[in-house]
Amino acid sequence: MTGRAQTEIERKYDVEALSRIPQFEGIDAIAQVSAPDSFTLTAVYYDTADHDLARRRIVLRRREGGGDAGWHLKMPADEGRTEVHWPLDVGGADGSEPGAIPTDVLEPVRAIVRDRPLTPLARVTTVRTTVHLHGPDGSALAEIADDDVSASDVRGGTYRKWREWEAELLDGAPDTRKKRTRLLDSIEQALLAAGAHPSSSIAKIARAVGVDSLAELDGAPVLPGLLPAPPLQDPNSVAVIVVGALRQLTEKLVDDDPHARADAPDAIHRMRTTVRRLRSVLAVYGRLFEKSAVAELRFELKQLGIELGRARDAEVRGSRLAAELDGITAHPTGDAEIRLVGGARRVYAEGLANVRAYLLSTRYYRLLDALEACAEWPPMTSKAERPAPKEIARDLTKAVAILARTTSRVTGSDAPEAALHEVRKAARRLRYAAQAVALADPVAPVEPAITLTRGTKATRKAAAKAAAKAAARHAAAAERFAKLRRRYTEIAGVAKPVVKRLGDRHDRLLYIEELEQAAQAAHEDGENTLVYGLLVARAEHLGDTVAVVLAETEGSVKQLERLVRKL
Repeated sequence: MTGRAQTEIERKYDVEALSRIPQFEGIDAIAQVSAPDSFTLTAVYYDTADHDLARRRIVLRRREGGGDAGWHLKMPADEGRTEVHWPLDVGGADGSEPGAIPTDVLEPVRAIVRDRPLTPLARVTTVRTTVHLHGPDGSALAEIADDDVSASDVRGGTYRKWREWEAELLDGAPDTRKKRTRLLDSIEQALLAAGAHPSSSIAKIARAVGVDSLAELDGAPVLPGLLPAPPLQDPNSVAVIVVGALRQLTEKLVDDDPHARADAPDAIHRMRTTVRRLRSVLAVYGRLFEKSAVAELRFELKQLGIELGRARDAEVRGSRLAAELDGITAHPTGDAEIRLVGGARRVYAEGLANVRAYLLSTRYYRLLDALEACAEWPPMTSKAERPAPKEIARDLTKAVAILARTTSRVTGSDAPEAALHEVRKAARRLRYAAQAVALADPVAPVEPAITLTRGTKATRKAAAKAAAKAAARHAAAAERFAKLRRRYTEIAGVAKPVVKRLGDRHDRLLYIEELEQAAQAAHEDGENTLVYGLLVARAEHLGDTVAVVLAETEGSVKQLERLVRKL
């Protein structure tokens, strides 16, 4: 069952025990304030032992009481937070057993928690009194909640109490961000005048476990003996760029996961593309890492890509067939539609089921673990310490040379179509590798865990000075590297149409082959095959020969060779 999603936009305030909620009628947008309504909320918050959800600013809780009792998942958003709700009995779960987290609730965060158990992090009881602020037309603009909170830190064994106010926008709030901010600012002025202060903690769960932010649950501090490898401490090294790209793509894969599980539009395609980008980075820049680690990651990513590809190919084929058959009006297409479109959709359904099973497998979870470990603590060779511009130029030049060599093998090949397919893969690898470094966020500096609030004054001053120097070095290196990004983007831009041209041709040939096989089966079953002949005729491009596409590709290769010489 898909949860009900909404955007939560709110502000929290610390308040003394005897403070009283102010009157709001003086605010221009507020015409009426509802009568107070009081109720009690009880919630259990869950996370893994290593706080995997908290590290990503995600909150998972089971709450009873109030109008939204159920399972809640809160995730960061561009404005406010995205909050997804499920009823307590979602998926047939017994609402009386709070320890059993329903599968439907876990689906959006499976790629984060994987097969690690989630256990209670805190239990929070809130005695809440709310008032609603209404506009001149009667619409509910905002809810003000006066909360008396009691929290038990399950793992730390500490009991805490506090009072806070929340101002949360409701469905009747303004429809632009600027106006919403203005409304919250006006409400805030009234709350501050009544003795409130902006809260040091944005979430009850953070305060319940004794921190101001979920980020503080990120894990142990970086100790001197656990500093990243030397290449990642040099802002000019190639490792800073390539590892930065690897981290971005690993994060993207995790972000793609819940959409693919939910069969969101184009989600399988996006996840498959991310897998290909990761494999391309590891292939083109593989010499920066230990060979065995790269080989294993590329192999496992390939298996994931195969599973995604089976579903994606059937999805594309079904959509194309449906569109093509809709364009045939002079002949009956019912039998062909059942055989072709229905068949493709059955294959897609089977493929999607296989994808979902794979995404629940231990093998997939260990792949994610290995990717994150490689991105966080990469097993690098001495080559990773070299300057970024020179090493990236060397790797992209090699990738272009491989593309040129693969292209030259098409002529005289006994299997030119298969050879062209290899050209397409080489061009795609080059494109994604160039694009990855063009878009990479360089790895940020990590300093030893020397706190600036302890030690002698001289020690604190030295630590602050060292941190400032490191940040300045990384900023300067990032500025220098930014000038090269345009060149990498240009290389990716030239490779892109090669990939598309060869990909469209390859897919068309497979499409025709599948149509001919289906036509033979239809003929054997006594069906009229005229429609199949029409579909084949529409798909054929008689001038689209190996010689034509090869000449186009050779021209692009020459252009790429000129571009890499300028790096």
